Amino acid sequence: MTIDTPSPDLSLLWGQDAREITPLHDRFAPVFEQIRRQALHAELNRELPFEQIRLLKESGFTALRVPVAHGGSGASLEDLFALVTTLATADSNVAQALRAHFGFVEHLLFESAGPYRTKWLDRLGTGQTAGAAAAEGPASKRDLFSTTLSQTDGRWVINGSKFFTTGSLYADWLTVTGTTEDGQTVKTLAARNDPGLEIVDDWDGIGQRLTASGTAHFRNVHTEEADLRYGNTAFPHSQAFFQLYHLATVAGIARAAATDVADAVRRRKRSFSHGNADLPAADPQILEIVGHVFSAAYLASAAVERAARAIQAVADSPVPEFDLTVARAELEVWQVQDRILPLVLEATTALFDALSGGATLRVAGLDRHWRNVRTLGNHNPRVYRTRVVGDYAVNGTLPPIQWRVGVA
Repeated sequence: MTIDTPSPDLSLLWGQDAREITPLHDRFAPVFEQIRRQALHAELNRELPFEQIRLLKESGFTALRVPVAHGGSGASLEDLFALVTTLATADSNVAQALRAHFGFVEHLLFESAGPYRTKWLDRLGTGQTAGAAAAEGPASKRDLFSTTLSQTDGRWVINGSKFFTTGSLYADWLTVTGTTEDGQTVKTLAARNDPGLEIVDDWDGIGQRLTASGTAHFRNVHTEEADLRYGNTAFPHSQAFFQLYHLATVAGIARAAATDVADAVRRRKRSFSHGNADLPAADPQILEIVGHVFSAAYLASAAVERAARAIQAVADSPVPEFDLTVARAELEVWQVQDRILPLVLEATTALFDALSGGATLRVAGLDRHWRNVRTLGNHNPRVYRTRVVGDYAVNGTLPPIQWRVGVA
């Protein structure tokens, strides 16, 4: 049973600025809406988003940051994070599945001009995408990758296994990090359709269940020598970029949760005898809960928007590798990470108080919001980033250059 009342214009609550009503936003809005309509069904039925990724590739979304000369839109980082937030509002699985891809684009933008940069930007400009294949399993060493790159019969090949291969099942290429026979760290690319590459959808997380963040096995997978990049190939703002991408996804989840609870209250007819009104939509206590969830979504989006400006400043700096703008961007993002995650986790729990037992039914799908935020929040734990903020505030210690995880 429903109440036939129109849905309000929620842009008044999001505080949307001009960046979210640009021609870029208008261009992708129909695709985002199509993805949104499929999101709950896909979650409940475990339907992997191959079709959704295809739509984004064909629309040019995956080439957002690719320069116009190479077939992309040449969008700013501020545009990117605003649109990722909007995409995550539609379906956070789809947004996260493209995180490694947009990171690879950023790497290319900070790569020296040459055949490697041109070749890959041209490919990505046509809609091809890249997925992640860097992290390894629980027993992996912190300072050495077990995945190896070696030469066999004059060809470079990749052998080993990777975990957290987010988005690779949907990608054309995998960005692979490994170790050479002489102990050097090297990054390269492998074709998704190589016969020696097997991607297993064995991701068993409580949230972000459709990101295909599982295992990839490499058995003599070919890679081109011209694509090998040795040492630390991260772009200057990579730490801040990859974490803010997570936070933009969290902000999108907060918006989706807020929209869902408002819609559920608006449609609900059942009320309690000890409530404050005959309809939940007129109950001030219920409305306060909804307002609380919306306020969390607003703050999350605003914080991401502000931090995106700090990262944009790094990209615009003529010498970012020697500039304090990198440290400033990281410190801003770490502060956002510290506050936004508990705020949105609390809001995605509180929304259940606005409803009744029916809200816990699996078919309602409301639990996915908390599960998805909790899952994203466990990547790159905030406790260490918060400590870095405090260390700078007290001692002036700049953030560490590189983060690694594994067995010491």
